[in-house]
Amino acid sequence: MRRYDIYTALIGVISVFFSLAVYNGGLPIFFKFLLIIFGVIVFGHSAYTLYRSFNDAKFFDDESARQNFQSEVISKISLLNKKGEIINSWELYGKTAAVIGKDIGENHVDIDLSENPYASMIDVEHAVLNYADGNWYIEDLDSQNGISIKKIGQDKIYKLSSLQPCKLDFGDIVIVGICQLKVS
Repeated sequence: MRRYDIYTALIGVISVFFSLAVYNGGLPIFFKFLLIIFGVIVFGHSAYTLYRSFNDAKFFDDESARQNFQSEVISKISLLNKKGEIINSWELYGKTAAVIGKDIGENHVDIDLSENPYASMIDVEHAVLNYADGNWYIEDLDSQNGISIKKIGQDKIYKLSSLQPCKLDFGDIVIVGICQLKVS
């Protein structure tokens, strides 16, 4: 539920209490009538706004809306083989950061690419994923072989600048060294 919808619901509830307080108050009948009408209009507007919101995909009114919404939320990153098939996945749900690299000795990374055939192209701490303001960002940690991104729906591959975060979108392909990771 969006913050706007919560505020709208609260205004609607407050308008009902406002109308009840006016009705029980000692105002002249004409003012009571005007203020109650005002409270009913505010409540009606709040109810209509919430009704429209409930019909949007944000509130999962139907199963297709639920699937469309869930398909847009980034919750995992998957390692792809040369054919584009998923060979390993890591959950991002509930995390705020994840380090991409290789587990070597005491070093621990969240997304371990050391078992990949192209592991020699991956630095120990190659990149970091950070979650901020409802979005995932990737940042190259000044790695030797860098990071590139193929944005969803585009054929162009973008090379990331070192230590410059880049926003990730659902379906993007992140190329770490030459390993392909799909954001889904």
